[in-house]
Amino acid sequence: MSESDLELVFTSSALLGTTFLILSSLGLGARLRVPMRLFRVHLPFMRRDDATTTPIVLGFLAMFGIGGLVGAALEQDAVDQLLIGVGFGVAGASTALGVFAALGRAEGHRPTSLGELIGRHAMVTVSIGPGGRGTVRLTYDGAIQILPATAESSIARGREVEIVAVHGMAVTVRSLPPP
Repeated sequence: MSESDLELVFTSSALLGTTFLILSSLGLGARLRVPMRLFRVHLPFMRRDDATTTPIVLGFLAMFGIGGLVGAALEQDAVDQLLIGVGFGVAGASTALGVFAALGRAEGHRPTSLGELIGRHAMVTVSIGPGGRGTVRLTYDGAIQILPATAESSIARGREVEIVAVHGMAVTVRSLPPP
């Protein structure tokens, strides 16, 4: 393989890998997937939808090309350029692997089902009339949520209530006695 052919491989690898990595990071490369069936590797933070494998492979591809071009700029022979490219590629894939491992640990276990809100306490933010709708505020899944609410009797704004039922995205509440 001639020097110009090798530089073409490295340049193409760097451009394609970097471009697809950026596009997939921005969500524009949603159709770009590396089939997991090729690897048969299961790590605890890897998802079954190949969303983790794609950036790892693209990180290797981009950094392989960049490393090969660095080797060419340092006027190394072809074998040394390949070794530098592989070294950079492994570093790029390892970085992507580390980022996804950290993100996997930070991810919640599973989202809260609205049915699990029954029995929780909330605060009325818009007064609820009998047969009418108001809103309640509560915190779940680490965020403050405002949900439409109904009640059998009038409940004034600022009162603490208990969720007794869920209907779609709305809740039915009952007033709690004052503390």
